[in-house]
Amino acid sequence: MTTFILPKSEPEVPVSLTSDLSEEQLLSFPAFKTWISTLQHSLSVQKNLSHTFYPAPYKLRKIDVQSVDFFGGGRIGFVKLKAEISNDDGEKLPGSVFLRGGSVGMMLILQPDDVPENTEDDKQVILTVQPRVPAGTLALAELPAGMLDNSGTFAGGAAKEIAEETGLEIPTSDLINMTELAIPAASSDSDEHLQRAMYPSPGGCDEFIPLYLWQKRIPRGQLKEWQGKLTGLREHGEKITLMLCPLDQVWKIGGRDAKSSMSKTNCKASDAKVVSTKPLMLDDARWTKLVLTTYRDPLGKQRTWEHAERATRPKDSSIDGVGIVAILEKPSGPELLLQKQFRPPVDKAVIEIPAGLVDPGETAAESAVRELREETGYVGKVSEVSPIMFNDPGFCNTNLNMVHVTVDMGLPENQNLKPELEDNEFIEVFSLPLEDLYRECKRLESEGYAIDARVGTLAEGIEIARRWKL
Repeated sequence: MTTFILPKSEPEVPVSLTSDLSEEQLLSFPAFKTWISTLQHSLSVQKNLSHTFYPAPYKLRKIDVQSVDFFGGGRIGFVKLKAEISNDDGEKLPGSVFLRGGSVGMMLILQPDDVPENTEDDKQVILTVQPRVPAGTLALAELPAGMLDNSGTFAGGAAKEIAEETGLEIPTSDLINMTELAIPAASSDSDEHLQRAMYPSPGGCDEFIPLYLWQKRIPRGQLKEWQGKLTGLREHGEKITLMLCPLDQVWKIGGRDAKSSMSKTNCKASDAKVVSTKPLMLDDARWTKLVLTTYRDPLGKQRTWEHAERATRPKDSSIDGVGIVAILEKPSGPELLLQKQFRPPVDKAVIEIPAGLVDPGETAAESAVRELREETGYVGKVSEVSPIMFNDPGFCNTNLNMVHVTVDMGLPENQNLKPELEDNEFIEVFSLPLEDLYRECKRLESEGYAIDARVGTLAEGIEIARRWKL
């Protein structure tokens, strides 16, 4: 076993190597270079007064390499090491690390060109099915992915893996890096410099994965070419079968793959935008309709009124939907559960309360509990149902019940949230203290968000009660 001092380390960090690994090999291993530079910068950030560990900062003391796996040609594949990180009080941080470096994930969406454009109809996602021995399976369905080989950009690595795993030749300019849309870059050296990517197992592994999106419309018959196709580099032991999966089923069929789960959750409501608008013919409208109503005013004069109606209200229901006032019971005080969701009619991300349409045979309370679970993952209990309210009675007959729900944050089901979103729903869930709601609405509006009237009305009510000491 040989030992060397890590270059530019303060205090000096001894690194112990295995007999089959040299200092030069380790220091040139891309995964080690990325990991050590990221860690050293994160440790340096502790000097900021606001840092949690400022009073007793941690330091890297030593690194012990425990094993190494080599790929063909003597190239390092994986390194297992243990880093000793402690502060001067003798407190230590867990330091077992499996180094493998970055990977890229790809979400490839195909849509038959005989369905209307700008719709989600009949979209299919290409999944790979292949043996994954570490998981103990010979057939794991997952989004195409592969390790970076340091040969170029992330997008270039993604394009290379797409070609190897699916046979598709895609220009890098056609790939959209979804993780960069969701994760902002570090704004200064006082921030940690993590990769703008998802870390699937940060408790033990350095792997980070940016996710790329590519969509294409193709002849319907061409879809069959990918279903069941055998691909992969056989000389590298890759035995891959392609599968076409409906977009709205990816979360279920590819649910064991972390990339499939992140493909939607890393999207931000504020990233959406209106591309175009055009008149909608009445026969093409699915959700609403325009109506000309003739009525008699209080003086007996006959008049007409143009307005909209929802086309979705169940026949056995007196309401269209529910709005959910969900209160999270936290030790610091009650907080209102809110959402950020892009709304095309206003071309903005809107701050809303959870809400949704009622299903046939469903009460307002039942609908609220269901919608809350589906949109946010929270499980709550209904405490009150309001009278029927009309959203904009001068324009539309849409109405709803406001349903008050309390959420016990101590319940296990409210610790590990699992929303059940539709494929066209992109919802960011957050909460705000009730006492700060009015002030926070003003702040969010200044940042470019639109405020839903129900949220604004709640905030106004709380503010009026405070000012008038009601």
